[in-house]
Amino acid sequence: MSRMKLIAGAAVLAALSGGMYWKMGTLKIPAYEVARVIDGDTFETTEKQLIRLAHVDAPETGLCGSEAAKKELEKRIMGKPVYIKVNFRDRYMRLISLVYTPDGFVNEKMVENGLTVFRLAGPKTLETEILEKAADKVISGKSGLYGEPCSQKTNKTNPRCVIKGNVRPEKGTKIYSVPGCESYASTLVQLHMGDGWFCTEKEAVKAGFIKAGGCP
Repeated sequence: MSRMKLIAGAAVLAALSGGMYWKMGTLKIPAYEVARVIDGDTFETTEKQLIRLAHVDAPETGLCGSEAAKKELEKRIMGKPVYIKVNFRDRYMRLISLVYTPDGFVNEKMVENGLTVFRLAGPKTLETEILEKAADKVISGKSGLYGEPCSQKTNKTNPRCVIKGNVRPEKGTKIYSVPGCESYASTLVQLHMGDGWFCTEKEAVKAGFIKAGGCP
């Protein structure tokens, strides 16, 4: 990464009628160009820097909504000047960043369209408050990933398979629920997070799930 672009991480983002730009005094900060979008929250610049949107999780490739999220990010950043404010570099050498184009705050756009999930990592900031507000609106409206077909209470594809399998990477758990479990009725099968339906408990156990508490 060039020295000039490193400055952008500490620069002030200012909004004008013609869009957004980075400035530090009279210094103009050059923008990045995007070489390719990897998925709905990660892309690579022409300088081969891997950029991961901060506080934003897109469905993993192959899961419900993953292709739509990737296409949306491509629409937001491909062929546009991209400005990056880096929070930190993670263990995969990705720059966890707040990303902007002349059209606005990309992280926010990806949350408010319902194709990604907001994740708070670290202390609250002005930016995370913006993202949280966008997420709350999507969740309450049950749109995008929070509505059909990615979030389900009943199995409309195969009504005979009613066992709910829930994957929660942040908790390190894989739990299944059967009709009669205390929380069964309110439990969502969120296909964008790797959840799934099972026809038998044997299938769920074979897939690495354990029975939820409060079940018969």
